Amino acid sequence: MADELELARKKKLEEMQRGQQQEEQVKATLRTVLDDEAYDRMMNVKVASPELYLSAVQGCVSIYQRLGRRLGNKELLLILRRMRGQEKETKITFDRK
Repeated sequence: MADELELARKKKLEEMQRGQQQEEQVKATLRTVLDDEAYDRMMNVKVASPELYLSAVQGCVSIYQRLGRRLGNKELLLILRRMRGQEKETKITFDRK
């Protein structure tokens, strides 16, 4: 029984380490694909919406491969808006009485 628990713990630890290694590889890739401001924004997206983050990473990498240059903050915003289905910017207007 104790051996089974120890094996389960080791297996879980290995899975967590593998996940951390994969995440580090994704972050390293994003560092080469995005400029600093865009990278910071992408890390905020990761915290706010992990699903959007994963799809945006794939989109950024594919666009980087086509363009052959780093993507900026404006380009990242366009990618994120298209991923979410919002192609126009949100505007806030104040009506004064």
